[in-house]
Amino acid sequence: MPEQVNVRQILIKTPLPGPDGKVDQKGVDEAHKKADEVLKQLKAGGKFEDLAKKYSEDPSSKDGGSVGWIKRGGFPVPEVDKAAFSLAKGGTSDVINAGYAFVILRIEDKQDAHLKTLAEVKDQIVPILKQQKAQQAADSSASALVSQARTGGLDKAAAAKGMQVVATDFISRTDSLPGLGSAPQFTEAVFNAAEKSPPDQVQVPQGYAIFELEAIKPPATPTFEEIRSRVETEFKNERAGTLLTQKTQELSDRAKADHDLKKAAKELGATMKTSDFVLPDGQVPDIGSMSGAASVAFTLKPGDISGPVDSGNTGVVLTILEKQAPTDAEFTAKKDQIRDTLVQSKQSELFGLFMANLRETMEKSGKIKINEQEMKALTKQQGQGEEGE
Repeated sequence: MPEQVNVRQILIKTPLPGPDGKVDQKGVDEAHKKADEVLKQLKAGGKFEDLAKKYSEDPSSKDGGSVGWIKRGGFPVPEVDKAAFSLAKGGTSDVINAGYAFVILRIEDKQDAHLKTLAEVKDQIVPILKQQKAQQAADSSASALVSQARTGGLDKAAAAKGMQVVATDFISRTDSLPGLGSAPQFTEAVFNAAEKSPPDQVQVPQGYAIFELEAIKPPATPTFEEIRSRVETEFKNERAGTLLTQKTQELSDRAKADHDLKKAAKELGATMKTSDFVLPDGQVPDIGSMSGAASVAFTLKPGDISGPVDSGNTGVVLTILEKQAPTDAEFTAKKDQIRDTLVQSKQSELFGLFMANLRETMEKSGKIKINEQEMKALTKQQGQGEEGE
């Protein structure tokens, strides 16, 4: 673990240079005076969090000025970084001139650089080791199956393992495959294989696929009759997708209007299902991973009803029955991961603020110029590209 400090800050912005590059010294002096007054209140016993909420002019103010854990070198301004790491735990800095603002820091906690003990990292290591063991077992099984398939044939090797061989018709690189769906790794391996070559394996998201290429059909322009059924299927699927979207939106709108998802589902003939408690990285039947579109559930309060959630071939509307905070054991297991995520978020927030002020300052002083016409053209092109994807 690197050396780091848990910081709160109060930030008072200074005025930006004018078009002529000159700084309004009166405005700078007023900002300094304001920062000095805040420091005076702190020394008189004022609570840092309350004063941060009242006076600080950066996004952390709503959290009582909490910036979170910052590693050495994590502050964009060296003077601020030096001050933060020179203070003791519980210490409050004097007013620091950060260039674009005056800053007051309070050190909530400090952590020296150290190696974590095994007890601290055990909960992180165990899942990794289990995954490695599972990967090794999958590698071994796949290699053994390929070897058996090359010796006695794919059907015989699959039967010995209680598996079934799935035979496809001719497929293109973009086709969805039975049991695999859209699998670029698989199709890439198949299309690079030679016709009638021995069985081979390829790693896919679900594990391993063992395949044997039986025939290759050269590219050709099909007749309408040859692709008629495919065109009909694609048209029906497109219409079904449009209808599903409309129905899911109608369900959401009606449920929100009546504040009752169960009633709306009954009126529209939709199926109502209730899950057990599920984690943000968990899975729910008919929805899939909660880390995808369904992650909106973790932003809702009990009783809230979501908008339409696209879950592939299923349209979903969610309502939250109950939320449960993590146990101490669960929190401890993921504490470092949560902390690192929050630190990265805070650092990005701070750096974004620094860069925004720096850019504005340089524009005002004439050191950089933005071609607004070209920026608009590029933004327009990007938007058109996204619409076409």
